[in-house]
Amino acid sequence: MRRRAPRRLWSLSAAQAQLSHGASDEVRAIARTVAELGWLLLVLVLAYAALARRSLPGGATAAILGGSLVFAAALIALHTLAPIPARGQWPMLGRCWAMAAYITWVIVQAAPDRWPLANLYHLVIIASAAALGARATVLNLALIAAALALIWSATGPAAGAGPELSLILGPMALIAYVTARLTADIRSAIERIRFIAETDELTRLYNLRAFMHLAERLHRQAKRYSRAYALVMIDSDNLKAVNDAHGHQTGNELLKRTTACIRRELRETDVAARYGGDEFILLLPETSAQGARELSERIRRSVADKGMEVRGLRIATSVSVGIAAFPDHGTDLRSIMNKADQAMYLSKKTGRKPRYRVRSRLSGARAVEFRGVPRPAGPHPLKIRKARSLIPGPSRRERGAWCVKRPVSL
Repeated sequence: MRRRAPRRLWSLSAAQAQLSHGASDEVRAIARTVAELGWLLLVLVLAYAALARRSLPGGATAAILGGSLVFAAALIALHTLAPIPARGQWPMLGRCWAMAAYITWVIVQAAPDRWPLANLYHLVIIASAAALGARATVLNLALIAAALALIWSATGPAAGAGPELSLILGPMALIAYVTARLTADIRSAIERIRFIAETDELTRLYNLRAFMHLAERLHRQAKRYSRAYALVMIDSDNLKAVNDAHGHQTGNELLKRTTACIRRELRETDVAARYGGDEFILLLPETSAQGARELSERIRRSVADKGMEVRGLRIATSVSVGIAAFPDHGTDLRSIMNKADQAMYLSKKTGRKPRYRVRSRLSGARAVEFRGVPRPAGPHPLKIRKARSLIPGPSRRERGAWCVKRPVSL
């Protein structure tokens, strides 16, 4: 059995891979918007201080300018300590709290015309509802209500605080609700669009575009941490014959059954995609060529055992597999994929029964033939000889397999 991969920083689970492919861009965009709202708030307050300096109490303008300098320093510190690509919601929550504290300071200094400035809290509510979710928005709304209540009780009659505060906090709650609902609908639409763009409709596996994004990222991480991975190319042998004889609906059912067999054998960290019409590609982190061969054998047995039955006729199903591994068979992702692809096509062309296991000195790839027709008679472009134990197999039947020692060309 294949050894399960230990948890490592560079190894992606399926969920992590899906999040990394596009969701991080969305988080960056929201975090950038929150940061821009902070600077927009600073500009609005400075404009207010410049236009209303004659109506402000003595020393209020200087106090507002001093608070603005502190707020600008806080924004710069948050950007330095927690830049936009940083993960987690704490940096955005910190920006929202800094904005709320700055607005509260300006309201305290702007007596007696302070209450129209409470509308600036709407920026905090919008940022919180769009970026942080319902719980953080309710928390920020409660903090804003507490700050306004303290200011109101310190500067005005407590008897009139209730109705006035309700007129201020009511629109805030409505804005928070509408923003949260719109944001949820937009995110749902984005996820749906991303699912359609990255997933094969028939098999529900990744398409080639999404697979290449994940494979390139994992390849870079594998090179950085000096870890191994394997690529497996799988071809459904008789899809064309099934389509011709029984129709495309039956062919689609064959692809679905093959996909189910592949899914059952994969780990959480493995990535599967539909490569072409009847071809699949697997990315196996922390897996050697030998581990990939064992996985391929389990998939082959599962596909052969499952079979299909159409109008009372049983259809035999089989697959051909090509394997290439990093770093044994190359250091470039494209070259490794080409070698696995060549090995898969070689396994289709070298005949059926007995099984073929091809080790190529030219390409470094390994082809595994899991079909079953006799070895072709006559001259062959590959130098073939029978071997008993040159390539040990898991069963006695494989010890007499035909071993291709030196391909003329791939």
